[in-house]
Amino acid sequence: MNRNARRRGIFFNLDGILANSGGAVRAAFERFAALGGAVPSESDFAAIDGAPLPIAAATLKRRWLLPQSLDELQRRYAGLIDNAFLEIAPAPGAAATLETAFRNGWAVGVVTANTGARSRAWLARTRLAAYVDIVVGGDEVCLGKPEPEPYRIALVRSGCANELSIAVEDSPCGARSALGAGIRSYGIAPDERTAMDWPGSVRLIGALDELIPELERQRARRSAGRR
Repeated sequence: MNRNARRRGIFFNLDGILANSGGAVRAAFERFAALGGAVPSESDFAAIDGAPLPIAAATLKRRWLLPQSLDELQRRYAGLIDNAFLEIAPAPGAAATLETAFRNGWAVGVVTANTGARSRAWLARTRLAAYVDIVVGGDEVCLGKPEPEPYRIALVRSGCANELSIAVEDSPCGARSALGAGIRSYGIAPDERTAMDWPGSVRLIGALDELIPELERQRARRSAGRR
């Protein structure tokens, strides 16, 4: 079976979607702030949502008036995040959802602000790499989320059509990136109070495995068409 010929794709963010990383990533952010003697805030954390590491480090350097060089700050932050990902487990439903998508012929991609190397290493460690066709890391784009470039690259690498694909994100920033590339988007938002923050066309769900029926329906449509 030639998976490269498939035109229907599903693209997942890594942090907060496939990786149960929210607490660990926030802890790394706070440790990074402490190293620079800064007092982090919610607005600081929101300002780097979806940003590749160089942009995140530059943003925090400016906001916190950090004296260290940008290269040094990037090395510090990268080390903290690398250490965090050694302990991060898959999110509930991640394995089942990826396996279902792969088994039903979807091209599966990860589109993340994390580096490609860190993302691939985590997927391998958690034994999810076998279900993933392509990874677009934050170090592989010029403009990160909410710009559409990461998802446009994912479409090119996977050979998928935007109108036949879906994205799964955990933040409005990521959803805007996918929508900008013309990809229908789902948002994981267990707390209904956050609904007002999301673009209106995003379909909100409470858990990742709620996608499984849609992923199975695609196989049913193909089977019906062969009869």
